[in-house]
Amino acid sequence: MKLLRITLKDLRLILRDRWAAVSLLVVPIVIILVIAETQSGEGSSTILFPIVNEDQGPVANVLIKTLTEHLDVRVVDRETAESWVAKENRAPALLVLPRGLSKNYLTERPSRIELLTDPAAWTELQAIKMALMLADREASSLGDPFAEELLELEERSLTGSWLKFTSLEQNVPGFAMTFVLLSMIFGVAFGMRDEEAWGTSARLAVAPVSHATIVAGKLLARLLVGTAQLLLLLLFGHLVYGLALGSSTATLVIAATVIVFAMACFSLVIAAAASTREQVVPVAISAVFILAALGGCWWPFFEQPKWMQIIAQGVVTTWSMFTIHDVMLRNKDFIDILPKLGFLTAYGLVSFAIGLRLFRYSDN
Repeated sequence: MKLLRITLKDLRLILRDRWAAVSLLVVPIVIILVIAETQSGEGSSTILFPIVNEDQGPVANVLIKTLTEHLDVRVVDRETAESWVAKENRAPALLVLPRGLSKNYLTERPSRIELLTDPAAWTELQAIKMALMLADREASSLGDPFAEELLELEERSLTGSWLKFTSLEQNVPGFAMTFVLLSMIFGVAFGMRDEEAWGTSARLAVAPVSHATIVAGKLLARLLVGTAQLLLLLLFGHLVYGLALGSSTATLVIAATVIVFAMACFSLVIAAAASTREQVVPVAISAVFILAALGGCWWPFFEQPKWMQIIAQGVVTTWSMFTIHDVMLRNKDFIDILPKLGFLTAYGLVSFAIGLRLFRYSDN
């Protein structure tokens, strides 16, 4: 009987916070939906693949038609295509079909087609090369020019000296970002709620310091710790697995600081959403899992369905991964990544303002 009473008492305590109880079911369902949609296998059709068709002949048309069945093919001019790959990083590669390709084929003379790439998008490149293999088979209806070596594929990078990266370049920065975000959200949320239990919040309320200054000071401490954590994890990847860290150490440090700043400020919003200490775990875990999945921390960004990629444009992890890849894999300097740093800074400031307005200490 005593055991039953203790059990009933604890059940009442657990169910007293209805949101925390409901989230035990809602959070896993949301996370499962996000992961299931991401791994649905629809991502390759969303890969933007610009083609410069200087030939306008039957061989070029067959290649373009076949590639369109597997990729988001756009026939554009060379300047636009190179901008999409090298500057905007919208596309992982472009294909140049030179003048006279079809004519050379009909006269059994070889032609060279160019594949100009962004090796940082290595997984997208794999999907493109697979599509090119399928185009090879389709071209056999015209006499199999690939088999006769009448079409030679020349690959060249537009964004750096590397032609190939591995999954480590995706996984190490992605998981480093995930753990930094996890520690940031839990640290800020639990830290703010623990002050209620310790009575610190009551003492700070009567201190001659503004609420914004107090919160900013707490976030600054988390910013310093989180930046050091992220840099050390990336350094670990460099020393152990040989990951590239970019051409400028200063740029990497600045990028890591701005990324963690945006995460720290966003953590304040999560702390405000979790109105009690019991809600911190489900709210924080759901936020980390969803942001990491949407932002490309666990798998390549393109593998998500198009609608999820659109939503992901508004989350902090997406821009964090874009920025860190620009620095580490594309060797971009401070000026090149300045627009992304500006976005992350604005994201952090807006998040801070929202969190500051919404956060309230519990009356309990």
